[in-house]
Amino acid sequence: MDEFEKEVKLDFLAEAIQLLDDAEQAFLALESDKHNADLMNQIFRLAHNLKGTSRAVGFGDVAEFTHEMENLILKIKEGIVPITDQIVSLLLECNDHVSIMIKMLNMDLNSTFDSKEIISKIHLAFKGELGNADAATSVEETHAEEMHAAEQEETFTADTISAEDIALLENFEKGLEAPAAPMSVEQKEERAASFFPSEAAKPELKVAPAAPEAKMESAGGGDHKKPAGDKKAAEEESIRVSLSRVELLNNVVGELVIIQTVLNQHRDEVSSQIMLKSLSHLAKLSKEIQNISMSLRMVPLKQTLQKMQRIVRDTSKALDKKVHLELVGEETEIDKTVLEHLADPLVHIVRNAVDHGLESTADRLKAGKSEEGQVTIKAFHEGNNLVIEIRDDGKGINPKIIREKAIEKKVISANAAMSDDDLVNLIFHPGFSTKAEVSEISGRGVGMDVVKTNIEKLSGEVKVITELGKGSCFKVVLPLTLAIIEAMVTRVGDERYIIPLGQVYESLSPTPDIVHHVNGVGHCLKIRGEVIPMFKVSTALQRPVTEKPLEEQIAIIVNSEERNFAILVDDILHQQQVVIKKLGEEIKNQKGFMGSSILGDGRPAFILDIMELFSGAMKKKKSSFKEELAA
Repeated sequence: MDEFEKEVKLDFLAEAIQLLDDAEQAFLALESDKHNADLMNQIFRLAHNLKGTSRAVGFGDVAEFTHEMENLILKIKEGIVPITDQIVSLLLECNDHVSIMIKMLNMDLNSTFDSKEIISKIHLAFKGELGNADAATSVEETHAEEMHAAEQEETFTADTISAEDIALLENFEKGLEAPAAPMSVEQKEERAASFFPSEAAKPELKVAPAAPEAKMESAGGGDHKKPAGDKKAAEEESIRVSLSRVELLNNVVGELVIIQTVLNQHRDEVSSQIMLKSLSHLAKLSKEIQNISMSLRMVPLKQTLQKMQRIVRDTSKALDKKVHLELVGEETEIDKTVLEHLADPLVHIVRNAVDHGLESTADRLKAGKSEEGQVTIKAFHEGNNLVIEIRDDGKGINPKIIREKAIEKKVISANAAMSDDDLVNLIFHPGFSTKAEVSEISGRGVGMDVVKTNIEKLSGEVKVITELGKGSCFKVVLPLTLAIIEAMVTRVGDERYIIPLGQVYESLSPTPDIVHHVNGVGHCLKIRGEVIPMFKVSTALQRPVTEKPLEEQIAIIVNSEERNFAILVDDILHQQQVVIKKLGEEIKNQKGFMGSSILGDGRPAFILDIMELFSGAMKKKKSSFKEELAA
């Protein structure tokens, strides 16, 4: 197998992932829109593309199975097989089966698969006997000879590639879907030979997984379907670029931002008006280049949010609940690095909304609600952050039940004084669950803990807003990007530390009239009726500094899920954009450090993760703090 053939195969595998995602969404839409002819045509096209292109690139097992899948879809399209919940479930199962094939082929291009069991289910669907376990065995035996004959009639090798399949492969390479003009036998043979020059030799293949690639779409986003003749337009709108090149570009732009910061800090040393104007113009161009390069990392949430439809469907079927999912803001964009870590928390929150949030059908009718529960996922930008709200119209979270369970599990003491908000936030405590019995869906107490941990790793936060009888809303706030952030440069002793602006609520001078001492906690600030504990950055980092009076220091107020707190620094130098650099192997696992950056004078500084740095101190003083406040 030569490099060209290998590249064609790997390109197909990369493209197939998107085709399968599109197919899954189409199958889910089919369940609620059974008479949509356009939707059926789209599903049939997707299946036909998968079959034809997989056959053309030489993946016989995939082609054989997708051929059976295509037959099922054709019978559904023709009305021979009615669309039921079982049929949609079978289509989703087929989609999952192909997904597994694609993942295995990504690891080893010589992987083989046995699809007899699921093909037998497809044959049962043809006869209207899907779900009959006894019939499955009978059908498998009855169709054994029929399947063998079909294999003899249609083998999936390069030798029998049709002109239509070659057209599919050519269009696949160009990013098109429109059929090409019919080919003569001579043209077919010549083209097939060019695709598979070494097929006859069939050498052994051991290929490492290919490097991932990013497909950069045009500014409009979404899928672009162009006619076959519009080759030029298609090439102008889309181009494949490896992720390593995008990362390299962003690294260079990051260095450009650092140089721009250095130049800005030395503007006062320049007397020439032409140089000052040039510096201003350079600053504008640098900002524009930065925005463009950062946009290459930004991807829409559409694919991730649409996957939640499958989660809602599977969970609601397992719990025998009727649920409608509404997605708002699917085109909202976020940094690819952030998106990769967002999927798991979303799955847990959505599954939790269906399982814990929504009542059973009987309870909803009893409460005067519609029998169909509503779950809404809304994504939007808020300043420099991405906000995702997962809202349900269920029963809400009862703080009294949370308290009883927390006391039972010895998470809190029986006489602990806690507000309703604090009690609700106990759902994020490791091992905490209100479920009496463990099921496949929930009850182990690890889901919401994973949510909080993963979101905080992304320098984000998750808030819970709930009302009994009305429902709950989980609000996830995340930074748009983890590459370049707005930050505050502070000084502690002779050292400078960078604090992400997203973690800063306000800053003030701790005057004697607002500073109070709480036993077991230490100095606190009393602001607007709220008592806020104070911590020293120098103490947390164990750095030797000359102690200064409190009134000569600056308190930075930090918003925390559990309780707001303040940190003390000697001075706030300025606010600027900083490029996050990864830490070295020696300190990358050190708690409280998000990374490092180069400042305007060319010297490095650590970027502090304030939430993580002081989380231990907050937990340590939490009980004594509440006891003192209660007294």
